Amino acid sequence: MTLVGLFAVSILPGVFWVWYFYRQDYLDPEPWGLILKSFIVGVLSVIPAGIIERPYASELSRPNNLLGLLLVTIVVVGVTEETVKFLAAYFSVYRNKEFNEVMDGIIYVVTAGLGFAAAENLMYTTMFGYKVGVIRAVVTSLAHAGFSGVVGFFFGMARCNPEKSKFYILYGLLWGSLLHGVYDFLVISGFINFFVTMFLVLLLQIYLARLIKRAEHISPFK
Repeated sequence: MTLVGLFAVSILPGVFWVWYFYRQDYLDPEPWGLILKSFIVGVLSVIPAGIIERPYASELSRPNNLLGLLLVTIVVVGVTEETVKFLAAYFSVYRNKEFNEVMDGIIYVVTAGLGFAAAENLMYTTMFGYKVGVIRAVVTSLAHAGFSGVVGFFFGMARCNPEKSKFYILYGLLWGSLLHGVYDFLVISGFINFFVTMFLVLLLQIYLARLIKRAEHISPFK
């Protein structure tokens, strides 16, 4: 497997999805430098997530233990991954003056989430081959973007409503982590097939699109 092939299957799709979501922020686009920073820190956030999740890997390989699997996918995987992606965006842009509307929270956390997904895809493609990488480049990347977008909406609400920032951040992380954990549980347990998985990802994107519309509606730049 060549380095060019790995890059094309793993990293380029992440860059494409960043560009796709970036285009949704047409009222007051963010500087590409901050977008790149969020993406790179998102890539690096895979490291702490892997360290935290590694002791629980055996539970993820035992789908018959449904209660244990549900707890691990929500409490460990969902909470860990959504938190590290959020922190990647937080430490990249939170205090920056360019972060000045709710939509920006969506864009920055989605970008960090896609960086995280790109790093994950690189690892899975290396281990399991191009076929797995291609599927993850679409389905898994959009799933991560969806969960991160939910967190990002409330991240933006926190930035624009500092008196309620703790509430919005906590609510967004809990809601995004729950969605992430339940999704992983359904996929790993085998309760849903590939086509139902794609349908769930589509529903998630529809929900994210509604949050984007809501963010645009309350934008000071409209």
